[in-house]
Amino acid sequence: MFAAETTLTSPRIARLAKAVDAGDDQALDVFWKETAASGSPLMEQAGDDDTRTLVTFLWRDPGDTENVVVLFCSAPGGDFGEFRMEHLPGTDLWYRSYFLPSRLRTTYLYSVNNSMVPFASYAEVLQRLSEYRPDPLNPRDYTLMGNPHEFKVSVLELPQAPKQPWNLPRRGVPKGTSRMHTMDSTHLGTRHHITVHTPPGYSAEGDDYNVFVLFDGWSYYNFAAITTVLDNLLYAGGIPPYVLVMHTNEDQDVRARELPCHEPFGAFLDEELMPWVHANYHITTDPARTVVGGSCFGGLAAAYAAFRNPARFGNVISQSGSFWWPGKGVPEREEEWLTRQFENSPRLPLRFSMDIGSLERAIVDYDPMTTHQNMRDVLVEKGYEVDYQEYLGGHDMICWRGTIVERLLSFHPRPSKESNR
Repeated sequence: MFAAETTLTSPRIARLAKAVDAGDDQALDVFWKETAASGSPLMEQAGDDDTRTLVTFLWRDPGDTENVVVLFCSAPGGDFGEFRMEHLPGTDLWYRSYFLPSRLRTTYLYSVNNSMVPFASYAEVLQRLSEYRPDPLNPRDYTLMGNPHEFKVSVLELPQAPKQPWNLPRRGVPKGTSRMHTMDSTHLGTRHHITVHTPPGYSAEGDDYNVFVLFDGWSYYNFAAITTVLDNLLYAGGIPPYVLVMHTNEDQDVRARELPCHEPFGAFLDEELMPWVHANYHITTDPARTVVGGSCFGGLAAAYAAFRNPARFGNVISQSGSFWWPGKGVPEREEEWLTRQFENSPRLPLRFSMDIGSLERAIVDYDPMTTHQNMRDVLVEKGYEVDYQEYLGGHDMICWRGTIVERLLSFHPRPSKESNR
């Protein structure tokens, strides 16, 4: 995936190794003080080539380190050797260097004293998440929603990573209002957290509002600043006013059960959530002005919701949608089940805006990229309008927070100069 030859060494690490070999007792302390000031990982330019950056991940041994594995973009699908750090003899430093595209933005974790046993399934990848930890030398991290097992990931943002200006508050931009609610579902027997964001100047009178239903709302609210995105886009004239409905499952176990093409969850949307939103907010009933979206299982759930009820949801945003679901060896449903449903059904009045990270490679029995492309191809062949993008990055909210802007704007293209003549 990336250049990580054993001969690839950071110039800074090489200078440190030379100083240690020469008996410089202060060199290691100086190195760690520099790292504390600048943060990890190290980033160095490779000569005149500014399209790649030499990135060196660092670990300071507390005294019991046997190995360290760097996990970024996706978990290793086989041998961990490509991701295993090297130990600098005579020091407490472990490191691993890679040439990475200078436009890369992603997150990563460390696995310390890894068993080095390859994953047997994607389910095992998830089971072993609790063994991983963020980089303690990197001050940039964020906490993923992972009840009952919350954990943090470290952020890696290289010098030329695409800007994400729409996620930042802007002076003079009016702000909408967000209100939190809880809803107990009769269909599901579970509690749901609903946050509704109304645009600046919202009124229950006059024209009704476009509506955007977004799954994994907690993550989009906290890490994608989605309400700020909508406020900024509205002020800039990129989108009409939207009422944003952010849905969050009670915990990760419930999410994994309810979001993937779950019929009772579809009934919850149609008979509980959306009627409640209509009763309490001045929103449209027009599916052409209604967007449903999400990432991972949320992207799959969005496509399923629209397939199940195109009279309610006419536009689908899927960010790295889990179209591989339910995976191999599930007797009740065939692989890529939802893709097969679209393939074997008449074309529906739906539009799609989809993206996925170009670094989302296969992990054992789980192939996000191929199955995502399969879904796109089926939709195009059936005649659906599909906006599609592969961004440089992994399966990551740190990327989705930027590309969600392009996904939403794809439903509101600005007229060309020719069309205005």
